[in-house]
Amino acid sequence: MISPTGKGIRSDPKGDGHYGTSRGSRKHKGVDYLCDPEQDIYAPISGIITRIAYPYKDKSYSGVVIEGKHLTVKMFYFEPFPDFIKMEVFQGQVIGFSQDISQRYGGSPMKPHIHLEIVNIDPSIFTELIA
Repeated sequence: MISPTGKGIRSDPKGDGHYGTSRGSRKHKGVDYLCDPEQDIYAPISGIITRIAYPYKDKSYSGVVIEGKHLTVKMFYFEPFPDFIKMEVFQGQVIGFSQDISQRYGGSPMKPHIHLEIVNIDPSIFTELIA
């Protein structure tokens, strides 16, 4: 898996982007990678983009679900290229451009980022690494 932005993990006054960090009464289920608004976003894995995903009911921000050989990932806060839905993409391929999630919070000190979350993992990935 690669960073979808080519940048590191977010840490700012609004929170830490590492997996498992506190989000009040819950834990962060993904990793937040820093980005610049409207920058290219890369497929972190090879697979099929199965659908557009929306983190908020108002659909003001979007992302995708990518089903790979061993992993299914969900990514938010970017505008995917519509032609790629239901299509195969390859790790490192540009699949859209980032949105500025900090604007949802009034331009707060939250840094723009892409949220990447593993939603399913096939345990055979570990046996293939050993073999």
